[in-house]
Amino acid sequence: MKQWLTRVLWQVCVGTSVTLAALIWLWLRAEGQPEIGNGLIVAAVGVMFVGWWACRWLAGRAAAGFEIEQQQWAQRLLGGESVRNTPRLSALFRVLEPAWRELQGEATQQQQAAARLQQVLDSLDTAVIAIDGDRRLLYANPAARRMFSLGAAPAVGSRGAALLRIPQLRQWLEEVQGTGSAAVGRVDLPDERILQVEVTPLETVARGMVVLARDVTGTIQLETMRRDFIAAVSHELRTPLTSILGYAETLLQQPPPAAPEQQRFLEVILQNASRLTRLAQDLVTLSSIETGTYPFHFQTVEAAGLVRPALDVVIPLARKRGCVIATETLAPGAVRVDPDALHRVLLNLIDNAIIHGGPGTRIFLSGAVVGEHYELAVRDTGGGIGSLDQRRIFERFYRVDKSHSQAGGGSGLGLALVKHIVKEHGGVIQLESTLGAGSTFRLRLPLAHNAGDGPPLADTARQPHQPADRSPLATPDAAGMTERS
Repeated sequence: MKQWLTRVLWQVCVGTSVTLAALIWLWLRAEGQPEIGNGLIVAAVGVMFVGWWACRWLAGRAAAGFEIEQQQWAQRLLGGESVRNTPRLSALFRVLEPAWRELQGEATQQQQAAARLQQVLDSLDTAVIAIDGDRRLLYANPAARRMFSLGAAPAVGSRGAALLRIPQLRQWLEEVQGTGSAAVGRVDLPDERILQVEVTPLETVARGMVVLARDVTGTIQLETMRRDFIAAVSHELRTPLTSILGYAETLLQQPPPAAPEQQRFLEVILQNASRLTRLAQDLVTLSSIETGTYPFHFQTVEAAGLVRPALDVVIPLARKRGCVIATETLAPGAVRVDPDALHRVLLNLIDNAIIHGGPGTRIFLSGAVVGEHYELAVRDTGGGIGSLDQRRIFERFYRVDKSHSQAGGGSGLGLALVKHIVKEHGGVIQLESTLGAGSTFRLRLPLAHNAGDGPPLADTARQPHQPADRSPLATPDAAGMTERS
């Protein structure tokens, strides 16, 4: 501003001085007095230099006054005062003021949104930590400060030493920075706490990351106590139930024949003792699978060969219930599985279709290679399963049809066992069902070349055996199948 005013004033001063000096010089020359004219030119040059400094001084004073007026206007505008009537600037201010008001409103909204977000983050019991590419702290909410002992107010830009002291978490930070993909898992701390941690890239900061951590120690302890309790109760039940079964069978078979009423009582005792025995056995098996102590015996087999042994068991039951079982296309494909465990899975799926489908139900089994997996499908034309039940169908002790399960003696553990067995094989099981249109259970297992190296291809067209060193996963008699869930 000062330079611009100086240049304008200087140009006006020089132009005026030169024009005036030239006119006087021409007049004096015409009058025959050139000496006076020459002196006048020298004086004009001096006046020009003096005028330069005068213009600079005047321009500085004008610019300073304008800057002071601008500052006063800005302060008044920030204070919410209207400045439309400010001299000399009122027209400009009238144009700029609406835009300024709009910007001020947007800034206020952003501040309010940031305050609400801050309140939400402060109230979370999940630790939220943001760090930059050099592992320096950008943000930590109160839960994070408590969980990782960062102090009441950790300095922004300080090194995240508390995070780097945890080897597993430090490894995840390096992986996320290197790959740009999120990492999720559990971290065991030296003080016996267990954290569920997720590390994700922070897109707004170069190589930055966000760490979310939740203390799940209590949940894990409760889950461990639940599994231990189930395992302990199951083991304690097996001995007395075995005695009850043995005595009931002996009394039924021992001559002379019992009276009809006594015979009925003994049959009820035997039936319910058998049901409790299967429930205890299922609980033991499920608990051992969940804890990773069940000794699976994996081998590479033809997936299609797993179907025939299961059909041999359930066909008598299907005929008794008025159901029809048929096999559709069974494509070749090798999988690495425990044949006994997969036998149990197929028995449960087919048995459920028979029991809940009712007379006239048609059941179809098929197998196909889908991408890198082999898919076994059990499809029925029964009544189907509602959407609400589908969400909980694989939960333990959950029954879709309570009346059928109670009549059949189901425990509600069959599909829970199916889910865990399939998971241990690296596979997934999915349900597709519509009320009145039947159900389809799809079991997908990794093909043998994706499941790891195994022994040579084995023939599975045999009845599953019951190893002596582990709990049985399948009951090969059709009578027993009627009791399953």
